[in-house]
Amino acid sequence: MALVTWAFIALVLVLIVALVVVKLTEGNAPPPPSPAAAPAEAVAAITGLSVQDFDAAAAAGFAPGPTILAGQPALTDGGRPKVVFVGAEFSPYSAAESWVVVVALVRFGTFSHLGALSSASTEVFAHTPGFAFDGATYRSPYVSLAAVDLYGQTLSSVAPAGYPPLATLDGTTAGLLQRYDGPGTDPTLPFVDVDNQLLAVGDAIGVSPGALAGQSLGQVAGSLGNAARPGGSAVLAAADELTAAVCAGDGWRPSAVCDSAGVRAAAAHLGLPPSG
Repeated sequence: MALVTWAFIALVLVLIVALVVVKLTEGNAPPPPSPAAAPAEAVAAITGLSVQDFDAAAAAGFAPGPTILAGQPALTDGGRPKVVFVGAEFSPYSAAESWVVVVALVRFGTFSHLGALSSASTEVFAHTPGFAFDGATYRSPYVSLAAVDLYGQTLSSVAPAGYPPLATLDGTTAGLLQRYDGPGTDPTLPFVDVDNQLLAVGDAIGVSPGALAGQSLGQVAGSLGNAARPGGSAVLAAADELTAAVCAGDGWRPSAVCDSAGVRAAAAHLGLPPSG
């Protein structure tokens, strides 16, 4: 009888210890590692693109993608139109859209400390390369950028299940998602808002991740401006559209960018108001 009692006590103690371990480890996964730096050659290939490269991509046509918002208050920061990007490291569509954002905005300013990422192997279009914005900065006299990667790339090994959150949205960004991405706790990503004029959400980004999946950042960067590489051409055409929305919000400056044939074609395609 004594042995049974001690066995029962031991079993209870084991259960208590197990519950304590679960409680202590629940939600306490180690923070994900910082993304590796984007290769300098890939960034240089983007900054080295010519106006003719963008114009040729626009002339080839635009894929279905962004929505134009009407009658909305301008989204600005310090008098400049603001671009908001919310993505997820695991998402191939976020990775593809990060190319559009970076390629468009280098026409107006300079990025520093861009990271490199690859979409999760468990998602469709696995290993789509893209840019990580954690720790990156962007400077421009024409446009402001608020970019955040909301979820990580690897499924959590502890409770709660799913991809671990990497960031908390500020009030302005959270309000934009509630207004334009629909109510709820699970937004459709990526989410891109340009000055409350252009909206690109989910797969409506004008670029199929399938054209980029399985490549390196350098390989995709090398395909930009190459008419024989449809993925690169699609990125430039979509970037022309985002560029046109920025131009429409900042008074069509600088003229070397905003007066280009590709940007004007994108503005006409989207139905944006022409420059004066």
